[in-house]
Amino acid sequence: MPRIRKGSGVREADLLARAKALRQSVDALLPRLTPDCPRDRFDRLRTELEEVREASEDDRRLGRLARWGEPLARAYAGLLKYALDPSPPVVVAFPTAGGEVSYAPLAATDREAEVAVQQSDDPERLLLGYLAWARKGFHFYATRRELWCTGRSEQPPAEFVAERIADLPYRLLPDASHRVYLCSHLTAGEPRPFLEVGWPGADLAFRVCRRCAKDDRHLLSSISGGAAVPDPEAAFPVAASLNVDCRGGAECVHQGLPPPARALRKRYVLGRLADGPLLAGYLEELAPRLERTPRPTFVAGGVCYGSDLEAFLDALHPSPVERRALAGVLAEEAGAFEVDEPAASRALERLWGAHAEAIVRAIVPDPAEARRLVDEARGAPGRVAEILKRLQRRSEERELLETLPHYARLVPEAAYVDRVARVYRTHGEGGAERAALQTLPREGKVRGLGFGILLALGRGAAHAWQFTPTEKEFGQALEPRVRELLRAPAAGYHGALDALLRAAGVADWGVVAPEGPPPDRESK
Repeated sequence: MPRIRKGSGVREADLLARAKALRQSVDALLPRLTPDCPRDRFDRLRTELEEVREASEDDRRLGRLARWGEPLARAYAGLLKYALDPSPPVVVAFPTAGGEVSYAPLAATDREAEVAVQQSDDPERLLLGYLAWARKGFHFYATRRELWCTGRSEQPPAEFVAERIADLPYRLLPDASHRVYLCSHLTAGEPRPFLEVGWPGADLAFRVCRRCAKDDRHLLSSISGGAAVPDPEAAFPVAASLNVDCRGGAECVHQGLPPPARALRKRYVLGRLADGPLLAGYLEELAPRLERTPRPTFVAGGVCYGSDLEAFLDALHPSPVERRALAGVLAEEAGAFEVDEPAASRALERLWGAHAEAIVRAIVPDPAEARRLVDEARGAPGRVAEILKRLQRRSEERELLETLPHYARLVPEAAYVDRVARVYRTHGEGGAERAALQTLPREGKVRGLGFGILLALGRGAAHAWQFTPTEKEFGQALEPRVRELLRAPAAGYHGALDALLRAAGVADWGVVAPEGPPPDRESK
């Protein structure tokens, strides 16, 4: 609804200045015509405007002219009549697509004509006076310097096109044809969802992807601003695309996706939605269709692999443990599964919340053990990929230790050597060195065994200061047997351990236990 207020002295001065300029010439009220524009209607308008200008000193005649004829001519007459007897005017403000505008109601004409005449030094304000002409088939384009009319031709002036491109709200680059302007991601060929605003009259189109689209920018307004055309939606068509590189065949859900719903596009065209929300709304519209697809559909980084799980997994470049976990879960997935980047970690992050136990069970077959590890993993910091690597490592360690014999009633010397030998197989030389030192007693035969282990690991010199000459001599004698134990295959482990302990003078050192899970002998 228009707002009415008392005009200021500045507004009165503006009106008088505009009236003075228009007494000299009516050219400022007429657009510049391109060769395609018919001149007869504008010639008739100029004749009416000149008639008003000729009566610029005749108050009564101006009063009559302010009530009859072309809307612009009436508004012109009203302004010139006001200039003969000025007073603080009443000012009315009303909203337009380009913002609020105000005018003084001085004639029996429409408000757009009043604005066009009273602010004719601004081409976009002058454009308002020709909106009725545009609805009847004429095309108008307001640059910063002047208003153009191309008649029934939709081809805009080059000056207008250059200004619209310079004022784009995004940094868009032309493609090889210089007909499509793209954001950096689309220029790089990334298959991302995008918004497109076409401009058939200029043979141009502008695209911005979901990642670039902002919640406070409106690409359509930036391109169409300053234009008045018979059918704005046809002159500046709005479209959106999921932009998936579909390799899933003719039956894939991505074939023939619908455009944005008309209600969604209408809200955007009316300026009630910005670029980002329009694309978000379109993706929400598509989500049910994609989720209900009857066959598995895998998408990574905008590329659809259809139901080809192996090709999808190849695109994610997973490690062996990640591939095993993903394959175990995704083989049971129905509908569409999509990750925005082709990375195994992104897929695992998305699946972890609902499928943590299934992911772990793909690595750890034992259900009870899998549940225990899931509980531990959920409470541990770190990304899912790191958690899986940790679980895989622990699983591999357990599988390795399962191949070794289990013992009962081990004497201290045997328990010490067995523990360090197992750590060596799961954590290598560094882990075995730490295990050998952590539980080394202050005295006894174990110390000589410990030095022998350090020698076999190549770390004897670094720790020799901790041992007595007798302990070092004992360890040196045992070093060959320690090396045999560390390098022995699983089938030869028991014999190598027995040979070492007998060489150390420990004959009755323990017994082999029945089959069962090994004790947790990992170093902490």
